[in-house]
Amino acid sequence: MEEYNDYLENRIKDLETEVKELREKIPESNILHKKFLNRAFAILGHNFVAGILITIPFYILIFIMMALFMGTGSYDNYGY
Repeated sequence: MEEYNDYLENRIKDLETEVKELREKIPESNILHKKFLNRAFAILGHNFVAGILITIPFYILIFIMMALFMGTGSYDNYGY
């Protein structure tokens, strides 16, 4: 019985060190905060930044295409 107790104590110590290592790996972020509003605004901020990073290349591409197509016309005749 004493061997089993020693085994359980060693197992508990091993599990405690594993939990400690896992907690150190968790990043500091408001996404994991206990309060709902902090989590909600953290997600909203991440969504906003991701949306900007995704749409900027499309806006640049559209700007270049419009500059190429709109710049090909002749503006010598203004219609009067």
